[in-house]
Amino acid sequence: MRLFGLVAAIPERPRPHSQALVLPPSLLRFVLSSGGWHQAAICILSVAVFLLDTAPIEIQRRIIDTAVHAGSVHAILMLVALQLAVIVIYGLAKLAMNVYRAWLGECATRDLRLVVTERLERIGAESPNLGNGTGLAMILAEADDIGAFVGSSLSLPVVEVGFLASVFVYLAFLDLGMMAASLLILAPQFVFVPLMQRAINRRVAQRTRILRRFGDEILSPSRAGSSAPRLDEVFAVDVGVFEIKFSLNFLMNLTYSLGSLLVLGIGCVLVVRGRTEIATVVTFLSATIKIADPWNDVVDWARGLALTTVKYDLVIRALAAPPGGMPFPTGPAGRDPDTPGL
Repeated sequence: MRLFGLVAAIPERPRPHSQALVLPPSLLRFVLSSGGWHQAAICILSVAVFLLDTAPIEIQRRIIDTAVHAGSVHAILMLVALQLAVIVIYGLAKLAMNVYRAWLGECATRDLRLVVTERLERIGAESPNLGNGTGLAMILAEADDIGAFVGSSLSLPVVEVGFLASVFVYLAFLDLGMMAASLLILAPQFVFVPLMQRAINRRVAQRTRILRRFGDEILSPSRAGSSAPRLDEVFAVDVGVFEIKFSLNFLMNLTYSLGSLLVLGIGCVLVVRGRTEIATVVTFLSATIKIADPWNDVVDWARGLALTTVKYDLVIRALAAPPGGMPFPTGPAGRDPDTPGL
């Protein structure tokens, strides 16, 4: 009931904000200040989600094992019913988590827009860093990207990393050697993912700056003639991002396919030699396939964290210069120590 109350509160008018309100100097502090205790609540819900997502792997193994060893039909039907119940409960828990995430993200987007709008109204056109186009870009586009990430910033890694950890612990319990082979699936990604993501980050920061200048030029008739080259610059940057992104997806899918083949080959050899059972091989193959989506989500989250940090830092920098160019009195990390956060 509390969750539906939160959802119903989304369209309510925002609470009044103090004129002294400022953005925290780091993305993490913005996540914690905008979400408050809700971030802890959604993380607890996330733990339940990844545990429910792990349970079907063992139930599936028991169903296959019962059938291979000529178990009773009644036992198989009971396990199938248990599997169905777990799937339904997992689906409902994930639905609640996703709605909760979306609500948190919208709250963060609203807070960010209010702070940026209030700041723009205070300094107006006196700051060289904040042309009309830059301000509109931060309020209409950049706030959406940052807020969307805030909603799942803590709960998503809890769900996906928790699921991956529980799966690998479970696989180690079944067969430590095959679990080690399964880890080889992910090993190459620790090399090429960070390298390619850093290249994407640089291009996203460049794209954000270009779009801000483009907005300033559109809203300034005297500079309208220089707008067309900005579109060419954005086009070139976007194409470069897509090339790196799709190349990254290709390499990740290739490692998954080679990993599944490795698990299948090793498992079948062990079955022929009598060192493991077919149900165990099927379980490993199923788990290997199942970890692909959570690992992709973890990679996407890491990419989102990097990109959102870049965008948040750009917003902070754009808002840093006060009217007349004189710096505000700040504490560590550029923040007034006596000014409350969100």
